[in-house]
Amino acid sequence: MTQTFRILSLDGGGIVGAFASSAFATFERATGRRVVEHFDLITGTSTGGIIAVGLAMGASAEEINRFYETKGLKIFPKRSGVRAWLGRVRDIFRPRFSNAAPRAAIQGVVGDRPLRAAKSRLVIPFYDVNTGKVYLFKTPHHRAYTLHADLPAVDAALATSAAPTYFPAHTIPGRGTFIDGGLWANCPAMVGLVEALDFLEQSPEQVRMLSLSTTSYPFRLSRSAELF
Repeated sequence: MTQTFRILSLDGGGIVGAFASSAFATFERATGRRVVEHFDLITGTSTGGIIAVGLAMGASAEEINRFYETKGLKIFPKRSGVRAWLGRVRDIFRPRFSNAAPRAAIQGVVGDRPLRAAKSRLVIPFYDVNTGKVYLFKTPHHRAYTLHADLPAVDAALATSAAPTYFPAHTIPGRGTFIDGGLWANCPAMVGLVEALDFLEQSPEQVRMLSLSTTSYPFRLSRSAELF
């Protein structure tokens, strides 16, 4: 019997990543098992990359869901009145939000552990603004993948979620400056499939994939939550 190779692919979509985290939290409560135990490879972009990194680093889906519920408004603060008008003017010259809040929130979930500590193979898309090329951070799940083994997982999450105009580009000393992978792979399903077929030498018949979007429903965590 052919052994299956299971891929989890998570789309970008800002604060509505709460949909995926809530679905996974429900799944874990129903099965009594972590999501990461069911997949051989996880890939995610932007908010999906944050979830992917969290799951692969061993966080429970409930922890990630609380991240969206309790930190969402700090990461994407609502502006109104004069503050909103002044903010729109400032947005022309600088990113709308600071990355200090997401860094603190993500570190609260994954800590300072490097990608080599991941409990699943992980592939995270980015865009390298220095070279103008697409880019991937990967766990050392192949003999040729050692470059990112010691990269802190929080840096991978911040880089893939550095949405232009919303957050500043994320610079990693000695590695480059990166922005949101959604510029080229907002749905990273093909990224995961190529990794499985070309690099991990799986046959198409072996591969099974769950690709989860953030939905297009006009969804809000609360009346004051802001989407992008």
